Amino acid sequence: MLTYYCPNCWTIVEENQKVCPNCGYSLADFAHFDFDDKLIAALHHPVTERRIMAAQVLGNRQCKRALPEFRKILESDESNYFFLRAILLAVLKIEDPEQEEILKRAARHKSKLISQLAVELLGELHTRTVRETWDHHTG
Repeated sequence: MLTYYCPNCWTIVEENQKVCPNCGYSLADFAHFDFDDKLIAALHHPVTERRIMAAQVLGNRQCKRALPEFRKILESDESNYFFLRAILLAVLKIEDPEQEEILKRAARHKSKLISQLAVELLGELHTRTVRETWDHHTG
């Protein structure tokens, strides 16, 4: 059985609902978003695995429009290491002037694991090291 969510407030909605009963968002409007915008919205999905997947795909697509949202999430109270790690690895794949600044700020993250990873990724960025695998932290 599928669960449907409002892409605006992430409340569970019925399959054929036209408007979110919680926030009033027109669910049909979401159909007009392009793929990258849908992925950016999914960075706030209530299911962590969906957020991680959205971050990975945005990085693989080298979506520069995702960088401001990645930055906001890294500077928020988000504490899920695996999600934050996916964001940092995605940032590393997106060549943009903001890329280095996001990694530098993440190097001062309150989580020691995130700050250490950001420092490691900054080193890779500066040496232009190409990763052998897309994510050696997966295990």
